[in-house]
Amino acid sequence: MTDQSLRILVFGAHPDDCDIKAGGSAALYQQSGHTVKFVSVTNGESGHQRLSGTELAEIRRAEAAAAGKSLEIEYEVLTNRDGYLQPTIEARFEIIRLIRSFQPDLILTHRPNDYHPDHRYTS
Repeated sequence: MTDQSLRILVFGAHPDDCDIKAGGSAALYQQSGHTVKFVSVTNGESGHQRLSGTELAEIRRAEAAAAGKSLEIEYEVLTNRDGYLQPTIEARFEIIRLIRSFQPDLILTHRPNDYHPDHRYTS
C-alpha cells in the first residue's frame, strides 16, 4: 500500500458486482485508511423468477447498503434499468459527474469485452 491516502472508485453494472469483483481489495484499502466508494450503474431489478422488478431492486439496494456498511464503504445504486443499460450520452454524463465529484486516484470496473452487455457498457 502507500502512505498517501488514495480515493478509489469502483463501478459495477449491478448491485453486488463491486463486492464480488473488488470487495476484498476495497476492504484492504479502506482498512489502510484510503477512501473507497462503490457505484452500481443499474438498479438490479432483473434476474429473479418470482419477484417483481421493483421488489428485487429494493432488496438488492438494501443488500448493497448492508455490504457497504459492513465494509465501511459508501455504496451508491443508480436508477438505470438492469438489462437495459446503453452507452447513451446521458449515461456517460452521469458517470462523468460521479468521477468529477469523487475525484478518484484509481477507478476499477469490468473488463470491456465482458459477456454481459451491462458490464461492457459500464466499463
